[in-house]
Amino acid sequence: MHTPTDAPGKTIKSVETAIRLLDAIYEREEAGVTELAAEFDLSKSTIHHYVKTLEHYDCLENVDGRYRIGLRFLTFGGQARAREKIYQLAKHDVDQLAEETGEEVRLVVERNGYGVTVYQAQGAHVDRSRTHVGSIEELHCTAAGKAFLAALPDERVATVLEDLELTPHTERTITDRATLEAELETIRTEHVAFDEEERFDGVRCVASAITTRSGDLLGAISVSGSADRLTGERYRRTIPDQIRNIAGVVEINTTYSEWA
Repeated sequence: MHTPTDAPGKTIKSVETAIRLLDAIYEREEAGVTELAAEFDLSKSTIHHYVKTLEHYDCLENVDGRYRIGLRFLTFGGQARAREKIYQLAKHDVDQLAEETGEEVRLVVERNGYGVTVYQAQGAHVDRSRTHVGSIEELHCTAAGKAFLAALPDERVATVLEDLELTPHTERTITDRATLEAELETIRTEHVAFDEEERFDGVRCVASAITTRSGDLLGAISVSGSADRLTGERYRRTIPDQIRNIAGVVEINTTYSEWA
């Protein structure tokens, strides 16, 4: 979510390189020393030292000379996710909604101007998922992302939009800032956001932000599915009502947990 150019203050070059290597391997799912050396313009021996060190600490796995992300990050991620209040309070609701709708339901949090999936469940209609726990997404092209933008304070939205590149992912992606800002106003009124095949062709999504009573943003809950299934009243009213109800219940539970 950060690049070396936007890192604050002084950084350690070797740590930056290691993180960039991990990012590159993650994006490819697996990679060999030769292709990594070509991408980073480093010698194969230098890349070899990096990946062998990361392998030693279980950050990478070596499968027939191809490196994959190791399970150590599952340990780190599991601890980080357990701290997220929205995960603690809404996991059961996600499972239940996935069963009721048959679609994919996710809990997403906002970090550094991106959405990060912290939990998801698949219903009976889902053949394959385009996301997974830990998936990172831009905010302008997803229902959860737009729900975040609509729920953030005005000054924070202005800062995010200033840095946000409205990258097109499909023909329907919003790439005009004025259009996006107008949609955010609608989302603030209706408390629900829609993704009209803006991130993936053939996939629609509905989402609502979840906040505390004091207005702090906890995250968002979203339902996504085939554009052939998410249509009409089910897409525009039934599923949005279900999501808003869950958001309201989680908000109440958050209040009770703070009192406790």
